[in-house]
Amino acid sequence: MRENLISAEMIAFAAACDAAATLLELESIWRERLVEMGFTFVALGVHADPLRPDHAAYVFQNYPEEWIAHFSAQRYHLVDPVYRAAEAGSGDFVWTDPEFLQPLSWRQRRILNEAREFGLRHGRTHKLASILPRRASASLVTSEPDMPEEVYSAGKLINVVVHHRAAEMCIASAPRFAELHRRERQCLELCASGLLDAEIAQGLGLSVATVRRHIERARVRLGASTRIQAVARAISSGQIKPIA
Repeated sequence: MRENLISAEMIAFAAACDAAATLLELESIWRERLVEMGFTFVALGVHADPLRPDHAAYVFQNYPEEWIAHFSAQRYHLVDPVYRAAEAGSGDFVWTDPEFLQPLSWRQRRILNEAREFGLRHGRTHKLASILPRRASASLVTSEPDMPEEVYSAGKLINVVVHHRAAEMCIASAPRFAELHRRERQCLELCASGLLDAEIAQGLGLSVATVRRHIERARVRLGASTRIQAVARAISSGQIKPIA
């Protein structure tokens, strides 16, 4: 009987998510549900600056505004220990777990210590499917470390449902760019990694002139005015991998 009730609640929640017309409305539905379940702070979305996510990407969170402003100003998203652990393959981990803490750098430990000052202490993170060009994860934070396991499981399921819906909305709003040819993708991706044209040419066994021609064709095909813009559009459209 209880299982049927939970299933009905989840179906109703998923229907409400599907009916959301905007990301802002979806975020409100998600946040309200998780707070009702007892989570103090929650975060969901791609690994990016929470105040400036990439075009056609999203970051949902209700973390303290002062912390988010500091996190953004310090560009902590580039080295955030939670993001890095999720990207390294940790599917589900607790922020106080020694296995999570042991490999952290001094800067990453400082980020965690600073976050604790804002009440972000008892957190648990799980990574999400790579639907968008950037990798994504979700974090559930409580005021005490003893949240029942079944509540965490329900929270994770809610995050998965919302992530898929948010990704659908992001993809639908993303501009449509022409498909790059194989060599154009290769050259642009190597260019994005910081290699010079001569280094790209040597690596691919091409002439420098051919490399420049491929990159120029990619730029035109993507409707970009510069190489940088071409790289950004190729990443946002999922044609080359995000810069690590």
